[in-house]
Amino acid sequence: MKHLDLYAKVESYIGFDEAYEELYQIYLQKLSQYKIDTILDVGCGNGNLLLHLQKVYNAQGIDISHEMIQIAKAKGVDARRISLDKLTQKYDALLAVADVLNYFDADELKQFLEDIEKRLNDGGIFICDINTLFGFEEVTAGSLSIDKENLFIAIDSEFEDNILETKITLFEKEGDCFTKEQAEIVQYYHKIEDIEAMSSLKLLVVEEVALFSDISDKNLLIFQKELL
Repeated sequence: MKHLDLYAKVESYIGFDEAYEELYQIYLQKLSQYKIDTILDVGCGNGNLLLHLQKVYNAQGIDISHEMIQIAKAKGVDARRISLDKLTQKYDALLAVADVLNYFDADELKQFLEDIEKRLNDGGIFICDINTLFGFEEVTAGSLSIDKENLFIAIDSEFEDNILETKITLFEKEGDCFTKEQAEIVQYYHKIEDIEAMSSLKLLVVEEVALFSDISDKNLLIFQKELL
């Protein structure tokens, strides 16, 4: 939990907003092709996508980060801190945006996909995106530092054996002193065929997305729960 809350504190300084807005527009375009009323944004983060969704759909969001939910709620969206497996409501569509699936190892991902299926109405769709191998090796791996008047952020990422380990260090000025916070985020590379094999949902669409470079660094996947 700590790593998600720390990421929430530094996210606005990293400069992903423009790229993520482009990703949100792709999701909105895909959603428009289906008959949908209710949507759940799983791992809704700062709520920016929910702002778009709530203009068209009956949309809600969940996240397990307290900091993220507070940021989202301040924007007026319907978001709450709860894990997917604790929900009972069903939806026409579920979303997992900005490589949510990559935060799970294989066993956790299988359980997550089972929970996704339980929360979908028959015929409902699940849209997600995952990092490609290129995305991990050439885009996310590396170092970044941000030096502001009252804070300093260092982010170091290393990709090895299909696992990305990212260490975040934040120094914030309080009076004449700086406080220090650190956290580590772990992400896992998953092949599309492995994800498909983990779930009984039907894979309808695989689309390459070049978000942070000229080469595909993400794959957008659309699954459907078959009608009974």
